[in-house]
Amino acid sequence: MCLFCNIIKGEEHAFIVYEDKNTMAFLDKYPLSPGHTLVVTKTHFDNFLQLDKEHLSQLSLATNIVANAISKSINASGMRILTNIGKSAGQVIFHVHVHIIPTWDSDLPKEFNEFEPRKEQTKEYYETLKRVISQNIKTIIADIDKYR
Repeated sequence: MCLFCNIIKGEEHAFIVYEDKNTMAFLDKYPLSPGHTLVVTKTHFDNFLQLDKEHLSQLSLATNIVANAISKSINASGMRILTNIGKSAGQVIFHVHVHIIPTWDSDLPKEFNEFEPRKEQTKEYYETLKRVISQNIKTIIADIDKYR
């Protein structure tokens, strides 16, 4: 079974910062930078190219909400939002997911393939980030709902 499907089912632990009917976002276990978060569809697709219109829309909206919350939470000077498709592109888990990787000036290398994953962080690290990002997500969703 797929690791992300197991997280979605609650069979594997993750620090979940966002969840709606169709998507979930959780902190990366081996972050490339503080706040590195993965956004996944709850329906299993191997990669981004397999998404239908509905799931693409849902994944994009969730990614936007979570990226805005991360930006408000940790004051990064920038961020990378990306997905890897296929082993040759660096995809390790074959369940569609979007990486949101906060960056700071001169903090990360210019080329993605030069990144070195950081070690798994402490539980306190994940809990603090989860709390702050989740609080900002509520504010962002409320702001989006004002304009609907």
